[in-house]
Amino acid sequence: MDILEVKHLKMVRAIAEAGNMTRAAKVLCLSQSALSQQLKDVETRLGSRLFFRTRKQMLLTPAGKRIRHTAESVLFSLAETETDIARMVTGETGELRVGTQCIFCYRWLPAVMREFHERFSNVEIEIGRSLDASRELTGNIHDLVISVVPESLDGVDMIPLFRDEFVAIVPPDHPLAGTDHLELNEFKGVNLISARPKENNYFYQNGLKRRGIEPLGFMAVEDPGAMVEMVAAGFGLAMAPLWAVRSIVDSGRVRAVRVTRKGVFLTWQAVHLKSDPVPVFLKTFIRLVGQAGITGQGA
Repeated sequence: MDILEVKHLKMVRAIAEAGNMTRAAKVLCLSQSALSQQLKDVETRLGSRLFFRTRKQMLLTPAGKRIRHTAESVLFSLAETETDIARMVTGETGELRVGTQCIFCYRWLPAVMREFHERFSNVEIEIGRSLDASRELTGNIHDLVISVVPESLDGVDMIPLFRDEFVAIVPPDHPLAGTDHLELNEFKGVNLISARPKENNYFYQNGLKRRGIEPLGFMAVEDPGAMVEMVAAGFGLAMAPLWAVRSIVDSGRVRAVRVTRKGVFLTWQAVHLKSDPVPVFLKTFIRLVGQAGITGQGA
């Protein structure tokens, strides 16, 4: 059919992001009438509306959503290709400073870094621990943070990566080891072991403290491996992603117990300051992390 061109993909993406023709026309450096005519032409040739028009906003139709999905993939691939060619000719240097709140991600981060370096050999990458995504990004400490962010932050983009179920890991001989699930109130009678300080422990701050629940004790152990060993030795319970502790659970050294009947699920996100354009190597790293995280959950 040869109807869709790159300019049409950019048009659909721009209108969808801007929400109306006026702002989209400015982004595309077109007059509003020229943009309206371009949209009308492609809708006529496709035989399908791409947007629902309301007084305040233009919303994608199912056909429009399909084209936008294609646009994101194709335009990203084109940008990567252009960057790859430029790098082949002139080389590319840069720095990517990544902070992570996902203490178990070091199981799959090395593979991400290896693949990243194969594509961007002249971009230096630095991995550090993150405690406050907003402060670290605005303070130019990190360029990207892998984080659980409960609410939106001003001036940043947040890209969902993967979803974890967090479970309680308990010694196999613990009275709670054989239960179907733990209720939050049951943490009152246990020592909670964490790889993060109390003030930065998401489960404690948002799951327990907000409900007035205080564990019997709290022990911070920086290394996640040491945290699991402390649980196995009977010093208390800990919260961890199920995929990250599956192998030690299968060995019988600890048990995994769901927390609440519905479970505790967290979505990890890649958080970075809004910029235009976003460096291709940053987009590539985010995509690699998302793929690795999904893979990691099955490990």
